[in-house]
Amino acid sequence: MQLRILICDDNPFIIDNLREMVKEYFDEHKLQAEITTESSSRKIISAGGVYDIAFIDVEMPDYSGLDVTRHLQHHNSEIIIFIVTSHFGYLDDAMDLRVFRYLPKPPDKERIYSGLNSAMERYARNTRVIDIDGSNIQRVYVKDILYITINGRKTLLITKYGEFKSDSTMGEWKSILKDLYFAQPHYSYLVNLQNISRIEKDIIIMENNNKDKISIKIAQRKYSEFRRMFLNYMSDAEL
Repeated sequence: MQLRILICDDNPFIIDNLREMVKEYFDEHKLQAEITTESSSRKIISAGGVYDIAFIDVEMPDYSGLDVTRHLQHHNSEIIIFIVTSHFGYLDDAMDLRVFRYLPKPPDKERIYSGLNSAMERYARNTRVIDIDGSNIQRVYVKDILYITINGRKTLLITKYGEFKSDSTMGEWKSILKDLYFAQPHYSYLVNLQNISRIEKDIIIMENNNKDKISIKIAQRKYSEFRRMFLNYMSDAEL
């Protein structure tokens, strides 16, 4: 279970300083992190990597930090962005992009640690742990889950980007995802209401990241309750 972290700045000193502080934080908290550093905004834009946390300089050659932020959010809408800069004229634009923190240069260890504490709390809220084969641990973003289905004595977790076999039972998943937007259209399926494209008669239509359509049947005895829960979700989403 390893977080993917990006540090992007055109100043090598800032990169080295940030990397050292971020690495120290994760080492002290006994958390695994893969830290990628890059001085070229153009390379980030062309690479298409997916990250969980990013520290981004605002003013860089080729593409601004805000351009890089938009690019990273396109690949992971839940990415936690720290804007690191000595220029605060971009604050409004950064807030429009839902930037997590605005950190001044030079980086301050206390503020970095405080920001990462809050970032890890958000990451924990937005993700759930999957036990795979009793030994491997994987975290997935809740928003990426399409549905969970029974797979023998275990369960199969279908996400936008792939599938995972889980040792957790359907009942355990219902408890793990309690109070989130999940409902059962059928006893063997637990569906993420956030990812339903539409409902056609007694069929749920969903799409994965490749735009492949997925159809799940709604059991007749579950139809009224499921439809009510979906309409409630739609009302909440509009608020």
